[in-house]
Amino acid sequence: MGVKQGRPGGMPGAVKRYRFMLMLSIVLNVVVAFFIIFQPDGFTNLLHQPEAFPKTWPRHWGFQLLAINGLYLPGYWDPVGQRWPNWMGVLIRITFALFFFSQGDGFTLMGVYDGLSGLLLLAAYLPVVRGARDA
Repeated sequence: MGVKQGRPGGMPGAVKRYRFMLMLSIVLNVVVAFFIIFQPDGFTNLLHQPEAFPKTWPRHWGFQLLAINGLYLPGYWDPVGQRWPNWMGVLIRITFALFFFSQGDGFTLMGVYDGLSGLLLLAAYLPVVRGARDA
């Protein structure tokens, strides 16, 4: 189900704002993923962690980050009809934020990054869901 212009409750504006936030999140995650893939020690140094050994582990995580963000695209293309990827994206980000906060040290920065991303996406997605319900 695509979003049509003229729905009540400002739905097209809410969808546009959500899509912007989601795409911004995806692009930032892709940038982080490529940084991890091509500079695994630069990434671990940023987090005040020891150099990665073997380099395969952070690179694998970078490729997984790319894959996960690819799974968000159906929710970007149709945020009303494809709700599951959107809710999972919020849940995944908040879950990872809690995990990173529990680890402390340099991982706190990653917790802030994922937590803020998850909360901003939640705040942008709730008006889309409300607008679809009221339409």
